Amino acid sequence: MASARPQDRRLALVLQGGGALGAYQAGVYQALEEHDLAPDWVAGTSIGAINGALIAGNAPARRLPRLREFWEAVSRPGYWPPANVPGEWRLIAGMASALQAVMTGQPGFFTPRFAPPLFVGSGDSAKNASYYDTDPLRELLSRLVDFTALNQGAIRFSLGAVHVRSGRLRYFDSRFQEIRLEHVMASGALPPGFPAVEVDGELWWDGGIYSNTPLEVVLDDYPRRSTLCFMVDLFNSVGEEPRSIPEVETRHKDITYATRSRQHIETYAKVHNLRNAVSALYDRMPDGLRDDAEVKSWAALGCRTSMEIVHLGYPDRPGELSLKDVDFSSAAIAERWGKGYRDALRAIERAPWREPVPPHVGVVVHEVPQE
Repeated sequence: MASARPQDRRLALVLQGGGALGAYQAGVYQALEEHDLAPDWVAGTSIGAINGALIAGNAPARRLPRLREFWEAVSRPGYWPPANVPGEWRLIAGMASALQAVMTGQPGFFTPRFAPPLFVGSGDSAKNASYYDTDPLRELLSRLVDFTALNQGAIRFSLGAVHVRSGRLRYFDSRFQEIRLEHVMASGALPPGFPAVEVDGELWWDGGIYSNTPLEVVLDDYPRRSTLCFMVDLFNSVGEEPRSIPEVETRHKDITYATRSRQHIETYAKVHNLRNAVSALYDRMPDGLRDDAEVKSWAALGCRTSMEIVHLGYPDRPGELSLKDVDFSSAAIAERWGKGYRDALRAIERAPWREPVPPHVGVVVHEVPQE
């Protein structure tokens, strides 16, 4: 198949947070790499930031092996049965694997604290006010990510984290500052499970508690460039009506972590289409009017770039409920990786971004239907 990579646009990869579901993103990346669609820019939050660091922080030939090494290190044999067994058994297996991680921790990722500070004022800092310790993840990432390559390599890397005291979201970006291990750890510091992480004297938490999809950092980039963006979500805002408490908890989590991406796209589409309309109107003005200083200042508000978003999302799967994002069983990880790979292949085979963008349309969203 001929290369599907556009030559006239930047290629971005946006990775949502979602714990163990992040193996789906690794499968998506595998398909992109195999078809000459490796990104120029990766933006991630939480597990998306970890996957992003593994991609941006390694030479091209090592990116996929490092992703595999990471997901093998944080998974373990579980109770996940074959795909053709009844959903009830899959539910039991998934819950058993997730509860094992909750109770005993997860190899390569987190371990339970012997005596977490449970009472008001019992801890000395947000750096240890958590149920788990994430030193195993720190050690694993320090081995798998080359931060010199991350900061000096060809891929731009951005990650989101929330300032503990102000509650403000910030995107750390390799274009503007050096990204270090603590930045990646901060982006994945989901409270109260994981402790806050200190970066340059300030404490930070997981960016997903404010905005789980770091799409806005790509959409708001300036100066603007036409971009093909693969956005990989791990939670689905659309789902069936829940009929039990566990299903209600699952829908609640999905909606909580998924809705802002849809809102970002809708808001940006309105604004960016207006920018394109401003430029189109300026082009149609008489020469004398276009030379007017005030008119030129108005025209500067417009642009002629386009943003195409290929939206891939991890689907609701039988036997997965609210603890699905802490089910690190090796079979579940393999299934999610394979699903991401197949979904991305279908998007690449269709390659809707090859079709011309309609005049004066700034944003086009290509939804990838499920199998």
